[in-house]
Amino acid sequence: MKSLFIILLFSFINLAPDTLSEGLKTNSSPTIPQTVAVADGIIEAQVRPLAIVRRFKPEVDILSKDRGAYLLDLRENIGEPLFNGDTLATGQSGYALVIFTSDNSVAKVKPESMLIIRGESLANSRLSNRRIDLEQGEIRLEIEPVGSGSFDVQTSRSLASVKGTVFGNNADGFIWVEEGQVNVTALNSGQTVSLFEKMYAEVDEGGSSVESGTLTDDELQNFGEGYEDLEEDLIERTVIVRFRDANGQVREIPLTIFEKSDQ
Repeated sequence: MKSLFIILLFSFINLAPDTLSEGLKTNSSPTIPQTVAVADGIIEAQVRPLAIVRRFKPEVDILSKDRGAYLLDLRENIGEPLFNGDTLATGQSGYALVIFTSDNSVAKVKPESMLIIRGESLANSRLSNRRIDLEQGEIRLEIEPVGSGSFDVQTSRSLASVKGTVFGNNADGFIWVEEGQVNVTALNSGQTVSLFEKMYAEVDEGGSSVESGTLTDDELQNFGEGYEDLEEDLIERTVIVRFRDANGQVREIPLTIFEKSDQ
């Protein structure tokens, strides 16, 4: 079963689009091999990671263009870095909590989901352009205000653009908002609607139209169920992400991660 999951992951990433939004294309950097070492609470990488896997429950697979495909291990992969183009996939019982290094925005990934992290790794700034390509499953995001940067979630039919909000998104183009504002666009027609607290939008399969409406408190609570599983029986600690900026200077970012209390 595990080998089949990794084979499917390889097949899927080979079909995934490499193109970014225009903003990401303009500012993208040449690909740099990502040499990563994690030891004694320090994550060392050649460039600043876009994000790290702060917490997970097996099975979770990573596919990196530079590091290949591998299954995350609870004892060896705490604080696993993610770079532009990396794919994360959760198995039938897998969960993942991903934190972005520029502003501590959080993505919680449900079982049987697959996403690709895309964006810039800016060493000296909190402003960055980031995008999650959600190929399968469902995620819930807590996005910090991004100023002049951008944060998007794209599926095969929809694009959700945010400036600071709490919302959920599934790969079938359904988006719900708990706090803040999300602009939802149907990819083929360009139709856009703005969602606010307790609202939802659903983009049709062809990416041509957007239906929106209001959620009851019970409906909103139901959409949020399951994500709290990542917060049980944890202890908190700080790790240091160490990397070199464009000028060759060593920089460090402190990040909080959570581990199982029995480790």
